[in-house]
Amino acid sequence: MTPKQLLELDKIITKKEWVDNPLHTSVNNKLFKLLNRLDNDEVTLILELLQKFTWISNSQYDKKILDVFRKIDSNIIKSCKKLYFFPIVKPRDSKKLKSGLSIIYPIVGILNYIEEFDHVNTGNIISNFQQLKRITLKEDEYLILVDDFIGSGKTFEDCYNQIQQYSIPNEKIIICTLAIQEDGLELIQKYGFSVYYSHIEKKGISNNYVGDEIITRISKMTLIEKKLKYNPSYSLGFEKSEGLISMIKTPNNTFPVFWHEYVEGEEVMKAPFPRY
Repeated sequence: MTPKQLLELDKIITKKEWVDNPLHTSVNNKLFKLLNRLDNDEVTLILELLQKFTWISNSQYDKKILDVFRKIDSNIIKSCKKLYFFPIVKPRDSKKLKSGLSIIYPIVGILNYIEEFDHVNTGNIISNFQQLKRITLKEDEYLILVDDFIGSGKTFEDCYNQIQQYSIPNEKIIICTLAIQEDGLELIQKYGFSVYYSHIEKKGISNNYVGDEIITRISKMTLIEKKLKYNPSYSLGFEKSEGLISMIKTPNNTFPVFWHEYVEGEEVMKAPFPRY
């Protein structure tokens, strides 16, 4: 990494106000170690992508949740008396179900402070598909499907295909997520749903460059992945999502260079924005 690139890294961190995050020292140190493993051209690519990178920290979740739920159609909220909450998960994915519920609990708590929801019973959390199957929604009741991040939308699709087998009409389903990728949004909208979100992600390379610029950068990124011996299943992010986002847990849709561990000598090194 050249002195000019090091200065550029400092500028990016300052511009994004990451220094205000109590975890920034750890992230900065890990970024520095990672970039020192790469050649100058590779560092240039990572710095380009880092300029477009979004880091939604734990302290920002409350604000994002407020933003999402204040966007819900006011006519729905006015007519609503009861909300049920269920995480967007694949059937039989118990591990994901538990983590999905972890975003719902703070949502329910925050809704108690939004006056528009004062007349709504919001304390109804569904913890599994069997419970969901038994629900019959009344005219003034809705089901909110929740995730902190929606990538390709395939998990939503699996979840929805299961829900279709129950007696829950589409017009009673609301989709809420803190962040979403464009591909996921388009897929969900094809089913006729409105999606409420606070942040939307484009593909980091394919949607920000054209022609040979895309080919060159994709090629360079795959070479970085091979050099650092990442799991090839996550090349360019899960399902080639090319994500540039980190949250409390970095989605695997994000480029693995930002979250995948790598080996330095005999030591396993954590990435700047680890998933685990």
